[in-house]
Amino acid sequence: MKPLPGFSYDARKKRAVFDGYVCGTRGRVRRQRTIESVTRDRALAEWTIFRAGLQSGRAIEGPLTLRQFVERFYDVIAARHEESTRRTQRNIIKNHLLRYFGEIYLEGITTVRVIDLMADMRNRKCSAAYINDAVRLLKMLLRQAVERDVIDNYPIKKRVPKEKEPPLRLELRPDERARFFASFEDEQAFRRHIDRNRQLGPTKESSHFGESRRFGGGLRGDGQAAGRYFARFRELREFFIVAVETGLRNQSDLRNLRWEQVDFEAGFIRVLMQKTQLEAEIPISRACREALLACQARRPEEREYVFVDTLGKRYSTTRIRRTFALAKAIASITRRLRPHDLRHTFGCRLASKSVSLQIIAKALGHTTTRMAERYARPSQAAMSAVVGALDADPLLPGA
Repeated sequence: MKPLPGFSYDARKKRAVFDGYVCGTRGRVRRQRTIESVTRDRALAEWTIFRAGLQSGRAIEGPLTLRQFVERFYDVIAARHEESTRRTQRNIIKNHLLRYFGEIYLEGITTVRVIDLMADMRNRKCSAAYINDAVRLLKMLLRQAVERDVIDNYPIKKRVPKEKEPPLRLELRPDERARFFASFEDEQAFRRHIDRNRQLGPTKESSHFGESRRFGGGLRGDGQAAGRYFARFRELREFFIVAVETGLRNQSDLRNLRWEQVDFEAGFIRVLMQKTQLEAEIPISRACREALLACQARRPEEREYVFVDTLGKRYSTTRIRRTFALAKAIASITRRLRPHDLRHTFGCRLASKSVSLQIIAKALGHTTTRMAERYARPSQAAMSAVVGALDADPLLPGA
C-alpha cells in the first residue's frame, strides 16, 4: 500500500498521527494531530478533513458556530462512546446546548455565558446532575475544537461553579440485597405480584356469548402461563449474582462476557472494559463461581457467551432491565435503584471490608483511585465502628 503524506497509523495501539504544513505559509506553520482508539477507516476519514483544512490556509476554515461544529465533528468525536452515552449526549446537545449556543461562535462561549446557561436550565427544572452533565459535555466539545484547530484558545477562562448534587444512596443495603435475590426463589410472591398488578379488560356486550363478558386482563397469578413466566424470570438470577460479585457493567461487559475470559483454575475473570478499553481483573468469589457453574450446566454446549437464553442468544438489554425492575418490585424496593447500581454495590462491599482503593480501582477497571472513591462508601455496619471507638474512650470519667 502506497504511504499517504502526513499520515501514520499504529494498528496495535489504534493510534493515528497526522502531520502537515498549512498552505500559503511557506513551511512556517505546521500542524500535528494525534487520535487515539480509532479504526484505520475512521482515521483516514479524519485525515481527509485534516488535509482539506491545511489546503484552505488554516487547519480548519472558520470561525464556526457551535451548531456547525457539532454537525461536522460530533459523530467523529463520539465514535468510541457507548450508544447509551451518545444518546444522552445528543439529547443534551439538541435540547440545551444548541438551543442556547447554537448560533454563537465557539470563541464567544465564555464563562459568564455558561453560568447563564446553568441558570436557564435551573429555571427549566433540570436536575443539578443533569446541568453538570451539560456543562461537562460543552467543555468537552470546546476542548475538541481546540484540539482540532477550529479555535486557537479554550474560551472558558474562569472556573464554572458546579451545581450541588444531592447525595444518592446507590448501593443495595444487605437487607435489600437479601430480598432482591430471594425474589428469584419465591414463586408464590411472584404470582401474588402478577395478581396485584393485573388490569382487567372492559366489560362488553357479546353476541357470540349472548351476554355481557369481560375481555382481556393479562396473566393470572394461578395460571400455567405465570409459571412459565416465573421460570423465564428465574433464568437471570445468576446474571445478577455475577453482577454484584464482579462489578462488571451489566449492559455491556457482563452481557458480553465470554467463557474464554473466565479462568476457573486461576480464579480470575479478565475483561477488557468496553467503555474504557482498560483491563479489569476480578477474583472469582464462591458465589460467583457457583453462579457461573450453574450457567455452564444449564447450557453445556455453549462455548462462547456465558449468559444466553434457551435459544442460545445473549440476554437483551430490555430483558435485563425488565427483569431487574420486576425483582425490585417483588422485593419491595421502592427507592431509585438501577441495574448499574449493582456495580456500586460491589465497590461499597469491598470498601466496607477495608479493601484498599487501589485494589477496588483495579477490579473496576479504573486507572486511578479517584473514580473508585465514587463507588466505595463504607456501610452502616462499618460506620458503627465510630460509635464503638468513642464508647471505648469515654469523654467523662466514670462514663
